[in-house]
Amino acid sequence: MHWLKSLPIHLLIVCMLMIMALPSVALIIHAGLQGRADDLRLSTRATTYLLDNIASELNSKVEAAEQTMELLSLMPQVRSKEAAAVDQLLAGLQKKFPMYANIMIVDRQGMTWATALPSGRPVSLADRKAFKDARDSGHFSPGEYTVGRASKKPIINFAYPLKDATGAFDGAILFGIDLTNVGNLLEAAKLPAGTSFGIFDHKGTFLYRTIDPEKFIGKSDRTNHFEKMKNGPEAGIIDIVSNDGIHRLSAYRKIRLRPELPPYAYIRGGTPVDIMLEGANREFILNLGVMFLILVSVFWLNIWLSKRLIVNRISALEHASRALAGGDLEVRVGQDAGGGELGRLGLCFDEMAEALCFELQERMKKEDVLREKSDLLDLAHDAIVLLDMQGTILYWNQGAAAIYGYAPEEAIGKVIHPLLATRFPKAQEEVYEELRSKGRWEGRLTHTTAAGADIVVNSRWVLQVDRENRPWRIMEINSDITEREKSQQELLKMQKLESLGVLAGGIAHDFNNILTGIMGNITLAQMTLDEPERGKKLLQQAEKACQRASELSTQLLTFAKGGKPIKKCVAARHLIEEAVSLALRGTSVLSVLDIPGNLHLIEVDEGQMHQVLNNIAINAVQAMPRGGTFTVSAMNISLADENRFALPSGAYVKLLFTDTGCGISAEDQKRIFDPYFTTKGGGKGLGLSSAHSVITRHGGYITVHSQPDQGTTLEILLPAARTEAAAKKEPAQAQMATVKHTARKVLVMDDEQMIRDLMAEILAALGCTVITCCNGSEAVEFYTAAIEDAAPFDAVIMDLTIPGGMGGKEAAGHILEIDKNACLIVSSGYSNDPIMSDYAAFGFKATMAKPYRASEVAAVLADLLPSLPH
Repeated sequence: MHWLKSLPIHLLIVCMLMIMALPSVALIIHAGLQGRADDLRLSTRATTYLLDNIASELNSKVEAAEQTMELLSLMPQVRSKEAAAVDQLLAGLQKKFPMYANIMIVDRQGMTWATALPSGRPVSLADRKAFKDARDSGHFSPGEYTVGRASKKPIINFAYPLKDATGAFDGAILFGIDLTNVGNLLEAAKLPAGTSFGIFDHKGTFLYRTIDPEKFIGKSDRTNHFEKMKNGPEAGIIDIVSNDGIHRLSAYRKIRLRPELPPYAYIRGGTPVDIMLEGANREFILNLGVMFLILVSVFWLNIWLSKRLIVNRISALEHASRALAGGDLEVRVGQDAGGGELGRLGLCFDEMAEALCFELQERMKKEDVLREKSDLLDLAHDAIVLLDMQGTILYWNQGAAAIYGYAPEEAIGKVIHPLLATRFPKAQEEVYEELRSKGRWEGRLTHTTAAGADIVVNSRWVLQVDRENRPWRIMEINSDITEREKSQQELLKMQKLESLGVLAGGIAHDFNNILTGIMGNITLAQMTLDEPERGKKLLQQAEKACQRASELSTQLLTFAKGGKPIKKCVAARHLIEEAVSLALRGTSVLSVLDIPGNLHLIEVDEGQMHQVLNNIAINAVQAMPRGGTFTVSAMNISLADENRFALPSGAYVKLLFTDTGCGISAEDQKRIFDPYFTTKGGGKGLGLSSAHSVITRHGGYITVHSQPDQGTTLEILLPAARTEAAAKKEPAQAQMATVKHTARKVLVMDDEQMIRDLMAEILAALGCTVITCCNGSEAVEFYTAAIEDAAPFDAVIMDLTIPGGMGGKEAAGHILEIDKNACLIVSSGYSNDPIMSDYAAFGFKATMAKPYRASEVAAVLADLLPSLPH
């Protein structure tokens, strides 16, 4: 439709006239087609009528023949077979009725003994269809096309059976009907030239044809049209191309002796379609020609009138509009446009020109008012900015200039967000979507000033729309709240410090309790040295208290987001059973473990993971003060590239910890992993926050599912170990025995005298020769001297951090330069040091995290020393 709008008016009028003329043309075409159909119908009806006459005439002749045969069969001369008398009788009968080409009487064997036309000698007609059918049926029967042997004419035979006194077949009377006189009826009908009529016998052989009879009579129909007549109804119409190649619309009719008998002949007649439609086509072309002349005349007349009465008046309006656009506010066109709709359009144009003059005056007044308002906006301390929908600055007040450091002439015309390097609290597209849907938006933004300083503003946006309610402009008011944000941050810092004070008090309380257990049991052990068994139990209690202190420090380091965990391949079942058994011991909570035997191994820091599982189990027990069921289930899963956990694809172990306790509210679930947050009186809020920290650093995922009064489920995903090697623990006694029988030389470096003495005692008890030093420099000297004396150390245990001296990392580098095969073991109380989790990258063979027991020292040496050369 757009191309129509670009056409000139006179061509549009022509198009509309053509559309208006389409119904008339359609009516003429319809009338022409209807006339053609009527001519075809009338011609076909005339042909059908003639066929009925021919069929009636032929049936009349056949009926007359049948009656004549019946009379002959009763005559005495025929019954007695008086050949001479009968010949004379038949000759007179044939002469009187020339439609009979010949009349013959045959005996039982089909030999003629009487004939209307003398043949000289008897002729056998036993092969004629009419004779056979009359003999077999005992009734009047038709034959088929043949050429009379005496008459030499194309005929169709009919036979009537003769019977003797006993009723037995005694011969037959045969009439050959000459069909050439059928043409008399066609000549009387005065049909159009080219009209063809044909008569066929029951096999489709031409008995008669009006056109070129010598070419067709006695021959079969070469087309399949005879089959259409044979298989069709009694009478019908068929569209054919005749044997002479002419297209005809033909009617046909079947001819029967009696309704129950098959047709003995078919009549078909048709007129050439071109001749039938000649008159209708001539009238159709004449009507179209007249209509074309009328349309051309009307088109030219309308073009001439439209140019004078419409186009010229519109051109005047166009010139006036251009003049008005050029600033000529005095131009008027009402009188030139005249009357009618265009005249009213001209008057409207004049009214518009007058309104523009008035609006221009009013706009000048409004600009004075806006200038006064702009002066007032410049007095505001907030930044007031007007933007278009693309973010281009249209207005920039003095408050914006003071806050951002850009003068109005520097800012106007630029896009605001690149200029101020805006940082949104969420995606910029979401902010604009909320503005368009609600008409306003408010939030905090971070901007960068001209001086490069970052400031925080409270930004309020209002969407302005045009008269058609479409988004037009954005009014933005920004208040600088940078100082207020700093004050809030300081307040939050003070609150955190207060929380840390509470935490420190709780830690001090816990450590004092632990130290009390350690000191009390050791002092009691000193008092019972003469009672070895009792002293051993007291020292075991002190060791357990030390283990609790170690776990507490590990938890604090984990919460403080220490370094990478020190991982090894372990079985999840072992960790879970140990943690659940410890936490649920002595409680009324029933544990149910659903852990399959084919569960993947996991590569974790055993200490950190044990603390996570222990915290989860303790929380579950505390959520079920009156008892309940704590269910732990595990399964192997595989994650695709895109998954809801936002984890890398691969194999994972999924753990579900479900209790039947009081549940957690939806509001508390949002903060369940926050530091310092707890729903238990006296709690520190470190358990689940440290669990979250550990699981995250292990490359896993943790979440909570809960409803009040319906229990809680903690879901944990941990990456499966890349190797499925069995994770086994050898008893400490066996490890110690392994080392004890092979004396080794070990160097211990630590800045604490107490730890050096302790390690010396432990290693001596394991059968090792021990030398100690307090820093890395001494360690390098001792190791160099041992190499020179050909008595190298089998292992070196090195503290990682030495205040004021060379630490283990630097000393290890020097020793490895001397001996690249040196067996170095790193020891530290800081699990957040990356060397502890990736010790092999720094040349160490193993690691020992403080505090450690004698059994742990024995286990490490048992793994390393057998592989050392003697």
